[in-house]
Amino acid sequence: MNLENGWLPSQVEIKGLLRRMELEPSLLRRQIEEQIVELVDLPDAWLEDAQTVFLAQQEPKPIQAWLDQKGWSIQDLRIHLARPEALRRFSRQRFGPGLEEQFLTASGGYDVVLYSFLRVRDPGLARELWIRLSEGEITFAEAASSYSEGPESQRKGLMGPIAIGALEPQQLREWLHNLRPGELRRPEQLGEWQLLIRLEQLTPARFDEPMQQHLLQKQMDQFLNERVIQILAGDQPEPLHYNQTL
Repeated sequence: MNLENGWLPSQVEIKGLLRRMELEPSLLRRQIEEQIVELVDLPDAWLEDAQTVFLAQQEPKPIQAWLDQKGWSIQDLRIHLARPEALRRFSRQRFGPGLEEQFLTASGGYDVVLYSFLRVRDPGLARELWIRLSEGEITFAEAASSYSEGPESQRKGLMGPIAIGALEPQQLREWLHNLRPGELRRPEQLGEWQLLIRLEQLTPARFDEPMQQHLLQKQMDQFLNERVIQILAGDQPEPLHYNQTL
């Protein structure tokens, strides 16, 4: 790359830089997002309101001075403001139908769990700790801090809150699903480990607005990532579509 005498890097050099810095996927994703912004075409009134709110949160200065500082045009600002809302509307139209069915078929995988957990290699020690915990001779926090041989000892054995569907392995999810809050499971073997698990709290997930937004974002991320992979592989993805009248 030659920057002498103010020369700018060529397109080939820029592409090489992006490849070596592993920025091509991020750049392609942003390009797809901005294509969606063009498709959705938010009303001018919405953009004007968003611009007013946004600039009120910035350091007070004339809008042109702010744009000059960023090196942006007014269109750059409008794309920046429109992108989150355009992506939200696009994802709602594309993935909203069937969203509740997806939630229901997860079989409680979005329920949030808080549990206590410790692991040891010695079956005899695991049984001894189970008895002492069952009889209240020691707290789970004390047992995990003193005896657990995994990183959970640093957290005194307390794990979560976390969506139960995100836990691995599947056997752990099943054990927790079969416990009542406060119930301690007898020692279970998993690989080389003897596990002690107690369910502290299980909060059933609800198909409310935050959950819907979470599921839509998950679908949108997958859609965008798959589209980027297609483009990088030299394939032509399906045309983007958005019905402005819906």
